[in-house]
This record gives sequence, C-alpha cells and structure tokens, in this order.
Amino acid sequence: MAAGAAWLLSMIWVATQIGPDGVAVGLPLSALVTLPVVGAFRWLDRWEPERPRRLASAFAWGASFAAFCSIWSQEGLQTLVDTTVGSDFGAWFRPLVITPVTEEVLKGLFLVWLLMYRRRQITGLLDGIVYGGIIGAGFSFTENVLYLGRTITTFAASDTSDVKAIAALGASFILRVVMVPFFHPFMVAVFGLGIAAAAGRRGRGVRVGLPLVGLFAAIVLHGVWDWAGLAGSDPFMIYKIYGAVMVPLFLTILVVALVLRNREGKMIAAALPRLARDGHIAPEDVARLANLGERRRWRRDVRRRSGRAAARATGRYQAEASALGIRTARAQTTGDSEGLDEQAQATAAARAGSE
Repeated sequence: MAAGAAWLLSMIWVATQIGPDGVAVGLPLSALVTLPVVGAFRWLDRWEPERPRRLASAFAWGASFAAFCSIWSQEGLQTLVDTTVGSDFGAWFRPLVITPVTEEVLKGLFLVWLLMYRRRQITGLLDGIVYGGIIGAGFSFTENVLYLGRTITTFAASDTSDVKAIAALGASFILRVVMVPFFHPFMVAVFGLGIAAAAGRRGRGVRVGLPLVGLFAAIVLHGVWDWAGLAGSDPFMIYKIYGAVMVPLFLTILVVALVLRNREGKMIAAALPRLARDGHIAPEDVARLANLGERRRWRRDVRRRSGRAAARATGRYQAEASALGIRTARAQTTGDSEGLDEQAQATAAARAGSE
C-alpha cells in the first residue's frame, strides 16, 4: 500500500513535468523495456527462486520510494548548492555527486534492510545480484516513464520532418531503450554483491565494510557515467564510455552471475541425496529437484491435476529444498551451520504444504 502510494506520487510529479499525455506514452514504453530485464534476473534465480512477494517488494521499492525520494532530495540539494555556492558549480556537482550518492544510497536501502532483518534469506552472492537487479529495474522503470514520455511528446510537438528532431529522438531511444535499462540494475547489483558477501560473514567489521565497498563502487561508476554525459565538447563521449567501461563491466557481472548460477545448481544437486537420507525430502524427489526441466514439468503436472495453488506450493517446496541444499553444502565445506535448522523447518513446512 505504502509503495503504491509513493509510486503514485512519483507519477503525479512526472505528470507535472511532461503532462498526462507524456505519462500515457511513457508508461507502456517503459514497461516494454523493463519486462525483459526483470525476466532476465528471474531466469538467473531459477535454481533457488526468491519469494515472489519479496521480489515484488524489491521492484516496488526501486520504482516508488527510491525514485520518489531521489527526485525530491536531488531537487532540494540542488537548490541548496545553487544558493550557497552558485549555479555554475551546481551544474557539475549535481550529476557528479548529488545524483550518484542519493540514487545509489536510496536504491540500496532495501538491500540494507535485507541484510539487517532477512539475512538468512540471502543464501549466496547470486541473491545479491538478483535483488539488486530487480530494485534497479524498478527505478529504471519510473525514470524511463519521465524521459521516454518527454522525448515522445517533445518530438510530436516539433516539426517531425526536422532532421535534428529525428536525430534527437533516435539518440534518446538508444540511450533509454538499449543502454539505460541495464545501467541501474547493474549499479544496484554491484552493491548487492557487497551485501550478499557480508551476509555470509560473522565479523561486524566485515559486515559493514563489504557493503560500503559495494556502495562506493556503485557511486563511482554512476559518477563516471554522468561525467560522460557532461562532456559537452564531445557529444559521443557517453557512448564511448559505455563501450569502453560499461559494456565490459556488464559482461563481467553477467559472466559472474552465470558462473554463480551454474555453481548453485551443482551445489544443490550434490546435496540432494544427503537431504533424502536425512528425511528432509522424499527419495523420489532427488532426480526431479536436480534438473530445472524436471522441476518445470513437475509443477506443470501438479497444476494440471490440482490447480495453480498446488503448483505454487510445489514451487515453494522446490525453492526451500534448494535453499536447504545450499546451506547443507556450505555447512559441509565451511562448518558454518547458521540458519540450517530454520531452513530445514521451512523445507519441512513447504513439503507438507505441497502434499
């Protein structure tokens, strides 16, 4: 409810900037751009999927509170800097400092909440990437409503045969549809890696230091991106920075995510026989849980026989069994059994709910 109200306030503010027609155009376009990004992170999360409500909360945080508070805090800080130091200084200070700090901190507050109050739900580094990516996708969704709506309405109000207007439209679409949808998810995923790494550590200093390193890296990278947009002497600087810095970093974190996903699958498959021996899962479930295709067919068969609610319960059992497999494997290799009993109980409850 609160997230919905905050998002509505954000949309009202956006409407004051670009008008209702701009929102009507920008909203569906932004949704079309955002859905594949969200789908990609959900695909990464298939072995040990997070609860849909928690992922929806992460998206809502990025799209509502983070976006809304970023808009107003940046406006207020910009006014403060302009009146105390001068607008010339403020024109550089906002994109290089105010915007990166406010946006990355506000987006990352949901991750901080996870670390403080739902730490046991973070079973590995991939969870940090997934949660961070979903938050960033939500933020990008609201932001793109503003920019895409403004671009379209401005173009429609201009001479549509004007070459400059067409070029500006094309450049904006490349930026907003091709480049930016991955930018915010990437930045929050960097912070998410620090949060997830801290979740598996016991020392207070490490638990504080690792998230701060992730946050600092995200702020610096965001500042580099905004600096490229300020390089007025070279209108193509932002594309050069994107190609030379952002693309390699995107590919790096993609490779890391794929490696983590593959490792997670192997870890779960290796732990399943022990879970069956200990009575946490049924012996006949081992083969079905060790293969994503079998899991999908299992849910499909349950849905056909017993309906969607039963299929969701089966999916919950699969997810809890995966989380237990990860914690069991970690306990075997590191001796850290924290949260193992609670996860075993959650798996037992999910198994009972699916039967």
